Amino acid sequence: MSFFDKNNESASPIGLLRAHTGTFMYYVKMGKAKFKNKGTVYDIFFDMDQTQFLLDQATRGTLYDFKKKIDYPLWDAAVHKYSDDLKKLKAELLRLVEEGFSAEPEAKTEIVEEKEPKEKKNWKMHILDEMEEAEKEGKRLEKEAADDRAALLARMDDRQMSEADCRELWRIIKELDKEFRAMNRIADDWFAVNGKGKGCAAAVVMFMLIPVGCMYGILSVF
Repeated sequence: MSFFDKNNESASPIGLLRAHTGTFMYYVKMGKAKFKNKGTVYDIFFDMDQTQFLLDQATRGTLYDFKKKIDYPLWDAAVHKYSDDLKKLKAELLRLVEEGFSAEPEAKTEIVEEKEPKEKKNWKMHILDEMEEAEKEGKRLEKEAADDRAALLARMDDRQMSEADCRELWRIIKELDKEFRAMNRIADDWFAVNGKGKGCAAAVVMFMLIPVGCMYGILSVF
């Protein structure tokens, strides 16, 4: 049973559909919160959250028609959008698993060169040798610092998600899949009985709303 199923919602197919869409978005928002600093995964969840208006508009009717119905053009747009997003999430998880995660940087092995015994040199040669060794040591320390910074950036990268992160992502994807299938099943049954009722007005509304949703997403970042 869906997370948001309530007695007053499950009394009709549209009410049940809204319950499943509510549950679907609940897991989207959960993913957005859990993977906030995880690069590509977070970007996908963020985009899914910003286009919730498609599901809302598709199932609530218009200002002039309060009947419980599904707007086909908007619903079709939402289905295509979230189908693509789910595919992206699965592809990203597959990439993470295949490439490995939380790879620890390899232990550094310092090669110590054995110095051959030197003949006694005059003070000028002695200073020149020490200056050369100091320069080599400085370059070695700079390289170590650069390697440390690279390792830190790698750990911050979304590819470095932990095993627990990947398992949690897979759990959320499975829940999203389940709700998405339920949503489509209910909608398909409803359209089979009531027809799809394609109309230009709904399509125009859809294309008008998409930039609004994108702009809202951009502004919410700030």
